[in-house]
Amino acid sequence: MTQELKAQFTKRIVELQQRIEAIHNDFAKANESDWAELASERENDEVLNALESEAKVEIQQLSNAINRIENGTYGTCETCGEDIALKRLAVQPAAIQCISCAEKAA
Repeated sequence: MTQELKAQFTKRIVELQQRIEAIHNDFAKANESDWAELASERENDEVLNALESEAKVEIQQLSNAINRIENGTYGTCETCGEDIALKRLAVQPAAIQCISCAEKAA
């Protein structure tokens, strides 16, 4: 099961890296717009920046999850050492805390 998860996480990381590359390509395009279009493009740039930031965070979380799989700690709460519920991992595969510890930290 953990090797399947590792493969899924790796696939998702590749998808996210491709998304980031597409964002960078979009930024690299020359802006030859008039003033009215520039305002719209700026808003678009802000959205692209947010998407890139979210993708980078997810890549880091998935990379950390792969490391936990490799060292045998995946599915174990980093705070209390108890198992993280399978339902929680199904919803948030890169979870590092059980629900109890996550709620206390919030």
